[in-house]
Amino acid sequence: MVPTRRSALLRMKPPEMVVACVTVLVVFAIGVGVNLPRANAGTWTVGGDFIEFYTAGRILNDHHDDRLYDLDLQLQVNREVVPGTTSLKLPFLYAPFVAGLFRPLAHLPFSRALVVFLVITPLLFLGALALLNDRFGSSAPDERALVLLAGLSFFPFLGYNWLGAQISVIGFGAVALALCEEDRGRPFRSGLALSLCLYKPSLLVLILPMLIVSARFRQFAGFLVGAGVLTIVCVMVAGSHSTLAFIERLGGVITQSTTSAGQYNLYRYVDLNAFFRLLPYGRSIGGYVLLAVLASAAAIALVRMWVHGRTADRPERLLVWAATLTWTLVLNIYTPFYDSILVVAAAILAVAAVRARGWVGWNRLAPALLCVYLAPWVAEISARALSVQLDTLVLGGFGTLLLLEARCNLSQRAT
Repeated sequence: MVPTRRSALLRMKPPEMVVACVTVLVVFAIGVGVNLPRANAGTWTVGGDFIEFYTAGRILNDHHDDRLYDLDLQLQVNREVVPGTTSLKLPFLYAPFVAGLFRPLAHLPFSRALVVFLVITPLLFLGALALLNDRFGSSAPDERALVLLAGLSFFPFLGYNWLGAQISVIGFGAVALALCEEDRGRPFRSGLALSLCLYKPSLLVLILPMLIVSARFRQFAGFLVGAGVLTIVCVMVAGSHSTLAFIERLGGVITQSTTSAGQYNLYRYVDLNAFFRLLPYGRSIGGYVLLAVLASAAAIALVRMWVHGRTADRPERLLVWAATLTWTLVLNIYTPFYDSILVVAAAILAVAAVRARGWVGWNRLAPALLCVYLAPWVAEISARALSVQLDTLVLGGFGTLLLLEARCNLSQRAT
């Protein structure tokens, strides 16, 4: 039977993998609990990034909204919230409507607001996972549980989004909703959902070109309408001055990410740009040439699959989407670890496509998925020790495999 063969390839059955994921969650929770009293002495703290969002909400609540991106004011509010702060380590650079979402939490004391945030974040992520699971997952209870637990125990969510207090669940939820709406034959609604990714435009660096090249014009129209609505919301929340300031700040982020003078923690980024900045001689002429060659080759392969995707069947369409989401993380100028939770959606789509093909290709996909799951746990450590970002290599390899599987599906369809 197919399920027996599939389990043999994995060496573990779904119930056993569920137990493994639960074990990961329990061990991680114990580790955090043991180290929490000493967290302030290190570089990472539970809820460490929450201060930037809380600060934005406080500015809208207590100050003039035109000063949302005023770094001096952000530092002043930081000092009010965390006495002894000497510098602004985490400036708020997200879209103004994100600051509006944090206005209610900013009315609470910082510690209580953080607790509320840490409760809401996994619930939102679970909701998005359940949405994808319902549309693309298996009907078997143990496999459905595996998707939820594997997602929750995926380190970029567990360590950087949830306990690190980041908001990539917004982008993940938007993409999950967009994928489900497209699969239901509602392209305009799918585009509306994708517009929510404008809270961080770098998430759309490949998705928008894909919509155009693959002739998803109704989705693109939905995106434009959603973008217009969000622009109005931003102006209503923070005023036109702050909305324009956000656009200006985007230019600053691009400069910081692409120039040698830009300073940020290279060990916690998975994009190809950061990979070469970390790599010895990565910023030499040879490094730039190799970067251009790799990026161009991947981009050309993606465009070819987008063109073929105009007449694709469902498995191929899911594989192309999965490849696009995965390469979005790599072919980018700014992809911190917390944004790499998008690969969870790609993994769910890839498994759905292989399932629809009668598990053809599962022997290749299964070990790739295992690498995608395990690599983030050691990625930062290996990057510091070897000056090579392992997770970038794994994501690039996974994205390449997905393109090859889509091409294989295309060849089978042609014959």
